[in-house]
Amino acid sequence: WSREILRKGVRKNIEPTDLYAHVPSLDSHELSRYLLSYWEQELRRKQPSVLHMIFKAFGWRFVPICILYSLLEISLHTMQPLFLGRLVSYFSESTDNVTESAAYFYAMGVVLCSLFTALCYHPFMFHLFKLGSSVRLACAGLVYRKCLRVSVAADNSGMSGYAIAIMATDLPQFNETFYLFHELWKGPLEGAVFGYIIYQVIGWPALVGMATIIAFIPLQVWAAKATARFKRLSAEYGDDRVKLMNEIITAMQVIKMYAWEKSFAKLIGRVRKKEMSAIRGSQYVFAALQCTDMISKLSLFLGLVAYVYTGDVVTAQKVFIVSSYYDHLNQSLLHLWPRAVNSWAETFVVARRVLDFLMQHEDPADGGVNNFTDVDDDLLHGNYFGRMHHPLAFRKSVTLRQLTASWDQGRPEKRRLHIENISFQAEEQQFVGIVGTVGAGKSTLLAALLGELDIISGSVEMNGVISYAPQEPWLNRCSLRDNIVFMEPFDEQRYREVLRVCLLEKDIEQLAQGDATIVGESGASLSGGQKARVSLARAVYRKADIYLLDDPLSAVDTHIGRLLLQRCLNEFLSDKIRILVTHRVQLLRHVDHMLLMEGGRAAIQGQYESLKQLIRFRMSVANDSEVAKLRTMRSASIFEEVATHEPLSQQQLLEAELRYKEQQQQGSVKWSTYKAYLAVLGLPLLVLLLLLLFVLARGSEATMDIFLSKWATWEESQPDEHEAPIERKDIRTRLVTLYAVLIVSTLILYILRTFGFFMLCLRISLRIHNLLFDGIIRACMQFFMLAPSGRILNRFSSDILAIDVALPQCMMESLEFLVNGLAVLIVVCIANRWLLILAVVMIVLLYLSRSLYIGASRSLKRIETISRSPIYSHTNCTFKGLTTIRALNATKRLERDFHSYQNENTSAVFLFVSVNRAFAFWTDLICVLYILAVTFSFLLFDRDYFSGDVGLAITQSITLGIVCQWGMRQTVELENQMTSVERVLEYCKIQPEPAYETEPHVNLPESWPSAGQLHFEDVHMRYSEHSAYVLKSLSFTIHPREKIGIVGRTGAGKSSIVQALFRLAVSDGLIEVDGYDIAKLGLHDLRSRISIIPQDPVLFSGTLRYNLDPFEQQRDEQLWQALDAVKLKQFVSALQGGLSYRLHDGGSNFSMGQRQLICLARAILRHNKILIMDEATANVDPDTDQLIQEAIHTKFANCTVVTIAHRLHTVMDSDRVLVLDAGRVVELGHPHQLLQQRAGYLHRFVEKTGASSAKHLRHVAEQSYHKRVLARSCSTTAE
Repeated sequence: WSREILRKGVRKNIEPTDLYAHVPSLDSHELSRYLLSYWEQELRRKQPSVLHMIFKAFGWRFVPICILYSLLEISLHTMQPLFLGRLVSYFSESTDNVTESAAYFYAMGVVLCSLFTALCYHPFMFHLFKLGSSVRLACAGLVYRKCLRVSVAADNSGMSGYAIAIMATDLPQFNETFYLFHELWKGPLEGAVFGYIIYQVIGWPALVGMATIIAFIPLQVWAAKATARFKRLSAEYGDDRVKLMNEIITAMQVIKMYAWEKSFAKLIGRVRKKEMSAIRGSQYVFAALQCTDMISKLSLFLGLVAYVYTGDVVTAQKVFIVSSYYDHLNQSLLHLWPRAVNSWAETFVVARRVLDFLMQHEDPADGGVNNFTDVDDDLLHGNYFGRMHHPLAFRKSVTLRQLTASWDQGRPEKRRLHIENISFQAEEQQFVGIVGTVGAGKSTLLAALLGELDIISGSVEMNGVISYAPQEPWLNRCSLRDNIVFMEPFDEQRYREVLRVCLLEKDIEQLAQGDATIVGESGASLSGGQKARVSLARAVYRKADIYLLDDPLSAVDTHIGRLLLQRCLNEFLSDKIRILVTHRVQLLRHVDHMLLMEGGRAAIQGQYESLKQLIRFRMSVANDSEVAKLRTMRSASIFEEVATHEPLSQQQLLEAELRYKEQQQQGSVKWSTYKAYLAVLGLPLLVLLLLLLFVLARGSEATMDIFLSKWATWEESQPDEHEAPIERKDIRTRLVTLYAVLIVSTLILYILRTFGFFMLCLRISLRIHNLLFDGIIRACMQFFMLAPSGRILNRFSSDILAIDVALPQCMMESLEFLVNGLAVLIVVCIANRWLLILAVVMIVLLYLSRSLYIGASRSLKRIETISRSPIYSHTNCTFKGLTTIRALNATKRLERDFHSYQNENTSAVFLFVSVNRAFAFWTDLICVLYILAVTFSFLLFDRDYFSGDVGLAITQSITLGIVCQWGMRQTVELENQMTSVERVLEYCKIQPEPAYETEPHVNLPESWPSAGQLHFEDVHMRYSEHSAYVLKSLSFTIHPREKIGIVGRTGAGKSSIVQALFRLAVSDGLIEVDGYDIAKLGLHDLRSRISIIPQDPVLFSGTLRYNLDPFEQQRDEQLWQALDAVKLKQFVSALQGGLSYRLHDGGSNFSMGQRQLICLARAILRHNKILIMDEATANVDPDTDQLIQEAIHTKFANCTVVTIAHRLHTVMDSDRVLVLDAGRVVELGHPHQLLQQRAGYLHRFVEKTGASSAKHLRHVAEQSYHKRVLARSCSTTAE
């Protein structure tokens, strides 16, 4: 089946569409199901073991065939040297006991041994490949299944990076392991068999040579242990690096705005240094093992010396028999057997890491679905400890009975309680509202209902099918329709109705491709409000009985919120149980039941009318009402969307997708790639010196082979009476001494070239990773909006691993092929110059075979590498939406997608290995023909040859066959591995942002900006060179210490001003800060001196101290002061460890409001004169909103504050309001003055909020205006 794909590879570049469907025996889903049954058995054992599970599941498929093949290979390796020895004796002058017919028989025996080895080896290795792939795919399925079930309550910091690291770097180890499994017993068995035969040939001196080989076996054992240790360390540090890179990629915009690139580069550099230290250790062990090629020469030398000094005569027959067996023993005992032990040592590490991952604490509700068993049966029998879920129950209800639950694991008495002693019941058609301050436990209560928390006492009973909308919208990289319909059957009528009640119809009309619009990763093409409503629509579209809605109204204004509440919750879902978390108490006057959460407890609960008489509830409502009164109930109906950046248009999305699409390179790997790889080192003379060492080492080894051949010939040619015994003894002493010198010099050269080579490669690897990180960290933000995180992580995981480990080893063997091939040709020509013609013919045939193979191999390798990215992106995306996936019973759908990605990758891998094995098989046959020609040439033509030359020529031809076959494959494999360099260098060349540092001639003061004045003059901005302008002729000035609000419709360009100010996008025109043109400033000088509080708070896994001050520039007292300023000091003090308390991924163990307050504390610690707020209060409750506003008024009173307003209440008391429309300034002035212009934009915006809201907004603006006039008059009087 490889011929057709090979032909395509010659004619053109193979595309993914040219691949065949994956073979049924390697179906990812079926293999995962098969292995799962054994894993479930394993879990019942006292100490589960991944390797024990694998052997039980797959052992019958490989152990018997491995034993049979081992016996066959040992037999062939045993017979070929014996045939060779008898053939060589035919040409010996001292023996006449081999007839011509016997010589032909022995010659045919030599050839047939090589032929049968080729015929059996490649099918056997292909079988082992399929077996290793089966294990890898099955284990990957178990790992992903665990990803879907892992508890979000666990300290799962970096679990996404951990899972990706296992899939990318650990599981491929199984392929290598099974390739070498049979070597574990074949090596010792061959040692016993070959040792006995050598003993029969040369007697007790054989023990000397065998002892030499055996003496080095402890070194191999040490090497195996050392490699396992280094592998474990490099895997751990590699995990840390990939986890950190995942966080960096996710938080790239914040990192750029905070000018943290260099600091994170140092952080990555420290982890990378530790990883490289471990990799260096394993590579040096590999280098030491490479030098063991000389042990067979040393064993032969010591054995022959002992043999000679006992008075025996060295003959060519004995020399080449013994030499062949020692070469086999060297390969078997000191190369393959240690590699097998090594590989299994690494496999134990991999198995331990996989086991650790699989044994992670699972979701208490077990994911809600068992994806490998009957789902309906699982749903029908809700069997969860502390939580009963009956989706098919006749009477729908939600019941909590004295529920106490915790995010933490461990002994109940030592766990912090996040939900404590809550009881309530919701019956059919009831609407329940949950309110409370930041960190009160509202979202945690929903998580408990979903089964995400460990229940310590009490119970939860959910009777009915559940649907869920999370506080942070989770969207897939697919069309808007697919995100809404998700895993439900498509119902046109229901779909249209859901679009209506979720107010998405107008949004879809405005999208160029309607609901077929691809939303991009994390919804890059949608604004914040659109993402929230799509998330709500997905929950509503699902035909459920219980709807859990975690504050879906926070990202929309009050007007839209009221419409959603009325149309969606009160009308469309009127016959369902609805549990809504919200900060807007005033919207819940007509709910059936309310809970006020305080510190994880239900402080009070009941109906709104009955609760409003209670002081505690009235205070809560009063707080909210006060904010509503001052902020017109957080109203801004014209700003229907909330986004951290202007949403990308579909045209921009498509343009950028094409620009940043993962390209499959065409043709061979260019020489410029090799040149760029070596140029990273920056020492061309060192490279030349290393090449010279390769030539000298192999030349010295070839000299040893020729010397031994001539020595044997000389021994045979000496009659007893030719020389005196003393003279012969002196000559032998000189020969022994010369041979010893050759061995020592060769060994020294081998050590220098091998260790020197790996030292250079490791230095190159370190620098290439640094270049890749620099290329990514300095890339423009547009790149990160469009390039999937999995694609970037693929470079930092699989590709960097290939450059670190596989590429140096492959390059080493390719260089050895070149110098070894040249050396063998020279040696064969010395024995018989006519054999050069045969060698040339063989090399031409091999080169033609390589030409047929390399096109397909190269294309398939690139496709295989590219096809891994969706697997990692899918895994990463899964972790971001775990709660939603489980709540919507979507685990089966997500798992099916994962297996689909796995199967696509398997198709490429299978074809790649198939053509690889086909090429190896045909090159082996060519080499067998060469051995045939060389062997019979001595019999068919002039037979006047020395026996030593015949033995040398035949052994070298066998060696040349092995060298050429393996070397040709390695040169192709080198190209395949160089595709990783190609892919990494591609990302190193991404167009970078401008310089970080300001040029000295600008003379930027250290105290800049001291006033905080911003001046925009004729500014045009677009997100890429080919997209339309989103800011057009923008001109305005913001005065020092001025508090200004920026408002406008979605797409007006509000957040684009922030992008332009921070130089995150391409802009023209003049932007000045305190009189300095920011285009002339270094990015770090600019960004580090402007503070920003984004809408979506970004935190990193690690300690709270690390999140406040990542690089330890502040004292603890300053950190506590900042926390006190945002009213978090008391809360943090109560945490275990205080500032050392560890946050989970993205700060998931803190509420959204608490995360926002930490970001505010960050801004306070920076002490900058300019603060940008991109609607930082969109997702917080009224109390936290008020707290943030107070902190800003006190801590930033002497600073310029720019508020990007998506709600009008945040700007009505500003000094001025700047109104944008279509990227242009249409109004600028105090809000009260602008409201006097009845035809003005701000006036129309306010009127659209409704009569009551508009009245209140005007009142707030008027009060603010009079205060300002009064303050100005007082200032004038004072002067």
